[in-house]
Amino acid sequence: MKFSIYGRLLIAAVALCTLIACGRQSAASIATVEQAIPTVTPEPRVAANVWLFGVNVGGQTADAVKRTVAANKVAPRELTLHMGATTIPMTVTALSIDTPATVAALMKATTGVTVTPVLRVDAAALQRQLGIIQHDIETASGISLAHADERYSARFVGSAVQSFDATTAQTLVIDAIAENQTNVILPVAPQVGGMQVTAEALSAAVTQMAKRWEGVVGVYVINLDTDEVVTTLNENTVFSGASVMKVPILIHAYTRIKQFNDKQVAWMRRMIIDSDNIAANRMLATSMNGEGTEAAYQGAQDMNEMFTALGLEHTYQNLPYEAREYLIGTLNYTIKGGPKEEGPPPFTDADPMLRTTPREMATMFHVLYQCSLGAGPLLTLYPESLSADRCTEMLMLMRENADHSRMIRGLPDDVVVSHKSGWIEDMQADVGIITTPANQHYLIAIYVYRPIGADGAFLSDPLASDAISGFARLIHSAFVPGAE
Repeated sequence: MKFSIYGRLLIAAVALCTLIACGRQSAASIATVEQAIPTVTPEPRVAANVWLFGVNVGGQTADAVKRTVAANKVAPRELTLHMGATTIPMTVTALSIDTPATVAALMKATTGVTVTPVLRVDAAALQRQLGIIQHDIETASGISLAHADERYSARFVGSAVQSFDATTAQTLVIDAIAENQTNVILPVAPQVGGMQVTAEALSAAVTQMAKRWEGVVGVYVINLDTDEVVTTLNENTVFSGASVMKVPILIHAYTRIKQFNDKQVAWMRRMIIDSDNIAANRMLATSMNGEGTEAAYQGAQDMNEMFTALGLEHTYQNLPYEAREYLIGTLNYTIKGGPKEEGPPPFTDADPMLRTTPREMATMFHVLYQCSLGAGPLLTLYPESLSADRCTEMLMLMRENADHSRMIRGLPDDVVVSHKSGWIEDMQADVGIITTPANQHYLIAIYVYRPIGADGAFLSDPLASDAISGFARLIHSAFVPGAE
């Protein structure tokens, strides 16, 4: 196609205008790129003359401040806990610096300010520390041994033992540390239940009292609520079994007879309540579905197998009561007795045919108590004849024991006691389960032996009962301290 000269001039003019427009657009684009380059923002710094740990950290960056914080350790905090009239010093060591929070506080601080580091408390460690303080207060606060110099009258006394709630105390301590306070007021709460006196203090008091007895004392105490053995003294010394053995005879009868008739119930009651020997022999005999001394002898041998099954080494009855002359002298039975010295020292002149130890007789009472709760070895050994209800029946019968001159005399009227006592010429004992009004349960076995004098004088009831009641009073006061 051919254009006139005017057409060619017009096309050239349009092209020139297009080039000029594109050039202007490129220049504008370049100018826009050059204006978008960002400027550098200054790094935040601490304000001037801001202090931490006695160091001026003014002007430092966050990273520099972080290094300063990390280079310092927080000192233990000394506090004083106030619980009523009692003050308890406390050194809190479970502290560390909360670095992020402390750095944030520094970065926000204004000129001329001293910043206190933000502390972090190890809550678990603080709770353990408060628990130790709480235990010390509960076991020692206001408790003392009264009448300690009198023969058998010592007992623990004190004002009402008080405590505090450890969770509340933890919150108050943390708040005090955060507010830089040194005094913490703890709300007082009465301590309820449990032993107030340490096992060590009770053991020391029992040992001291036993030194006043001219002979051998055996003691075994169990906290039945915790199954803790609280204190012992000569617990493995072998003593004569005496009439305390009638409790195992009762248990043995229940393992052999599923339903008692009226005559058997009457024998059991006379055996436990009045400590009747003939009734005990009849229960041994009827347990073997027989009667008479020979059947009672068989019952005693069968009961010895029960002791063996329960792991008792020094508890046995090789003869019925008052049967030696008939079985050995008349019927010519050959019956082996225990050795003159059995078990660990100190030794007593124990009946060779009828023996036990404080620990092993306490074990018999303990397994009976466990059975009443539906547990323990008696139910395992005799599942077809024993039950929790039947074991409870035995404990209820033992509450009717007519002997109030020994253990019972040393205990307050507001406790319930299932017990059995025993006495012979040179030894007396009482073993029982005590229930307090606060529903605490504990078991005491007390044995006292004194050799028969050169003049043939037997151990008198007043002398032995004073000692047994004194030990019962002392032990009970460890669980329930009396008022001063």
